[in-house]
Amino acid sequence: MSKKIKFAYCKVCKQEVDKSVRKPLDTMQKLAWGIAIVGTLGLGAIAYGFYLSNRPKTHCPTCFTKLEYSDKPFIKPKKERKDMTPKERVLDKAGIKEEEPEELEPSRNKPEAPKKTKKKKDLKEEKITCPYCGETLDEKYAICPFCQVPLKS
Repeated sequence: MSKKIKFAYCKVCKQEVDKSVRKPLDTMQKLAWGIAIVGTLGLGAIAYGFYLSNRPKTHCPTCFTKLEYSDKPFIKPKKERKDMTPKERVLDKAGIKEEEPEELEPSRNKPEAPKKTKKKKDLKEEKITCPYCGETLDEKYAICPFCQVPLKS
């Protein structure tokens, strides 16, 4: 009798898994087994060994979610890193997509609006906030008195 080969796939990690693992015990299960082993003067350890060996290995080793099985292999995404810059290779390995900078198009149809000048009262009433800690400052400081971070002038 031929044994069918099953392929395992993790939906969370989005990858094919070669070796599945058992789901780790919850804290309550560990506590119950510990009490049973101590209560039976060590004889419960034998039952615990049988319990561990009979549990199926159907979970992902990375995220411990239940695996999906199939007779056919799952499609693996092709990774072509030859045409990438070193920065793109690192971001691709980390699984981070690089954000493309937005192109700024000068508006040809709209004339620029004249800039409004602020009065002295508006300058005094304008509240300055620290961009790091968010505290409102009474006046301009070189260093924030709350978080001790140098501020740009």
